[in-house]
Amino acid sequence: MPRMTPFCLPRPAHLLASLLLCAAVGLPHAGQANTETQKWSVHAFGFKVGELDVAAQQTQITFAGKGSFTTTGLAGALRRIRFTVQSQGAVRGSNIAPTRYDGFIDTGKRVSETTLTFTGTLPRKTAGAQTPAAPISDKAKRGAVDPMTMMWLTLRDQDADQLCTLDQKQYDGTRLVRITLTSRQNGDGKVTCAGTYDRIGGYSAEELAELKTSPLSIVYTPEGDLWRATEVHLTSRHGKAKLFRRD
Repeated sequence: MPRMTPFCLPRPAHLLASLLLCAAVGLPHAGQANTETQKWSVHAFGFKVGELDVAAQQTQITFAGKGSFTTTGLAGALRRIRFTVQSQGAVRGSNIAPTRYDGFIDTGKRVSETTLTFTGTLPRKTAGAQTPAAPISDKAKRGAVDPMTMMWLTLRDQDADQLCTLDQKQYDGTRLVRITLTSRQNGDGKVTCAGTYDRIGGYSAEELAELKTSPLSIVYTPEGDLWRATEVHLTSRHGKAKLFRRD
């Protein structure tokens, strides 16, 4: 996910990220597409800082998704920040194999664009001026997905037995992280999946000393036979941030 400043989410919703979507599951025909959208309110520093809109379309064999963030209210008045991320790929069972990713961020002071293409499970940066603070080997990057695909894998509607089983690397063209959601807690009819967001490549020694691992959790609520992501809780060097589902 694009690097964020104090008036936007700390690199999740990169997740976010870092990097936020509903998945189509059990589609009856390979040619039949299912289109999903989500709307999220992003909060940090004690107030709402922006809104995130996402959409995805998946068949049994293909996937395409897009997410866009913009600051709103006081945060938008102080500095207008916006980004878009989009990716496409192939569906292989319950897995997504991305083939291309495009990211764009405008901080109000700087505009950057990144393109990734995938050779098998190896992501390669084919456009973008930013360079990692430390080199990242192809071996380390192998198996990583892009920020948009990570959003899909993390926040899609899921069966109960799929919840809290994520352990996946993410590469945005400059930095490599690992996101895990493996701890499960049930309560009040909801499921909370907790884990960590770990910096593992492309960071300077100073950045790793400042913050190497931060907690991450996602709350899912029942929606028919599936479980839907409704809250995301993140912690970064800028403090805590939360996402709340608006639709």
